[in-house]
Amino acid sequence: MVECGRDEGGRYLQMESQGDDVDDFDDADDGPQLNFCQRCGIRVLCLVLTCYFLPMLSFIPLVVFGGVQLPSPWEKGYNKEAPVATVPAAEMPSGQWYWNLPLVTCILLFLPTGIVAVLYQLKMRTIRRQHMAPDCV
Repeated sequence: MVECGRDEGGRYLQMESQGDDVDDFDDADDGPQLNFCQRCGIRVLCLVLTCYFLPMLSFIPLVVFGGVQLPSPWEKGYNKEAPVATVPAAEMPSGQWYWNLPLVTCILLFLPTGIVAVLYQLKMRTIRRQHMAPDCV
């Protein structure tokens, strides 16, 4: 650890290192060294966030200054290919459904929870191995 002190003129002087404190990083300004997969992951994440936020940020001034002016899809001539605009029925459909409500509910609730639980267990196993490794060597 490098300590700094002041001289009589108010300037900082670098003092010698004590040698007890070992830093995890090579250089404190550079941060940890990332491997190739981590760098690629960061690049992909930045690209996805850029593709998501730039259109959103360009839409905000359009809404503020011009308002949202969308035509109604039920007006005649909205869809040039359809001869007549149809209004959906108000009652529940009675035919065959394409999905099962209990199955979709279970997938929606338990799949993300299960994935997070599995990833948590893997992370804890990795941490335990890292703590046990120095003792074995």
